[in-house]
Amino acid sequence: MDRVLQLIKEGPSAHLAGFFGMLIFAAVHYIVFAKLREQVCIIVCPYGRLQGVLLDRNSINVTYDYKRGEPRAKHNPLEDRDKAGKGDCIDCNSCVLVCPTGIDIRNGTQLECINCTACIDACDNIMDRVKKPRGLIRYASERTIADGTRLSFNVRILFYSVVLTGLLILIGYLFSIRTDIESTILRMPGSMYQEYDSLHYSNIYTIQLINKTRRDLPVEIEIEEAAGEIKMMGGPLVVPKGDVGKATFLLVIEKSQLKSSLTPIEFRVLSEGREMAEIEATFVGPNTLHAGK
Repeated sequence: MDRVLQLIKEGPSAHLAGFFGMLIFAAVHYIVFAKLREQVCIIVCPYGRLQGVLLDRNSINVTYDYKRGEPRAKHNPLEDRDKAGKGDCIDCNSCVLVCPTGIDIRNGTQLECINCTACIDACDNIMDRVKKPRGLIRYASERTIADGTRLSFNVRILFYSVVLTGLLILIGYLFSIRTDIESTILRMPGSMYQEYDSLHYSNIYTIQLINKTRRDLPVEIEIEEAAGEIKMMGGPLVVPKGDVGKATFLLVIEKSQLKSSLTPIEFRVLSEGREMAEIEATFVGPNTLHAGK
């Protein structure tokens, strides 16, 4: 929110790329809502084409109960529609009028149907007014309409339920393991070891952190196991809220601690004393070093 207020105060001239991007975005949406309208669903949107490929007689969709609704006839409160051989549909066209793509659901499932259920609500309101049961237009499959059976819990619904439940569990798990900081530590590309002094070798590393919180986070880096010292370049690292922070640091290790030219290193990333991540890397030493020597 603070960033948005800052952009507003600075004006469009200070952010021309973003300003023209917003103009294009607004123009596209104006054309969609003011000019194209239902043509977007009919021509542009690929959902209807994919839906047509995936549907079969057992697919649950917004469906008109033609066995109950036909033959259609205008409503006459003085007559008994059942005795007159008329269906429950009073041909009011309410389902057509409320449809955003302008289709008549009574003609069967069509590619233009976006399953918004506006026709279901409109038809249920009409059924209430003419004292008929709701559900003339409802979620059902072609088979249940043709056979006159109720929608039952079948293998397909069970499979979809299991998949959706699994996805919900996965999303919940991902939220539970979500950390406040996402960090990466890599050795500086192309760099080798440096002789820091007569007793130490050093490697140079870069760290990149993504702050996912809404507050600035001070970050510290520690090394586990190996006796070494981390020297930050440019002072303490503080990552602004919702931003990406980068820093460079030296890892200095005593020569006597190195037994191989590639020594596994484990860094700990901390913020305000709380461990945020553990990252594995390698420390490069002279090629003359070998394991066990």
